Amino acid sequence: MGQLIEVDHLLLGDVALFDTDRSLSGQEGESYADPETAAAAGTFPGDVAAALLVEIPSIEIVYVFSNTISAKQSGGWSVESAETAAGIIRNSLVHYASNRQ
Repeated sequence: MGQLIEVDHLLLGDVALFDTDRSLSGQEGESYADPETAAAAGTFPGDVAAALLVEIPSIEIVYVFSNTISAKQSGGWSVESAETAAGIIRNSLVHYASNRQ
């Protein structure tokens, strides 16, 4: 149940920008550097940031503003880690997988 989010990404050195097809936060952005603080926020941006910070431990900070998520990790992004992050964002509104084929 839920909808997939369309995600495009752009890699700019240590920063990855993920552009989505819907607003993820209000007009004030949210920034998180650790998964515990992000999860404790009790917001959708906090939940997405927590998932990113747990799944990709090399991420140093996640900033969610409107329909964009930026994430920084030292040493730059690999294509694999960017695709992993995009997948986390894409599936963040899916509550459970369908059993239908």
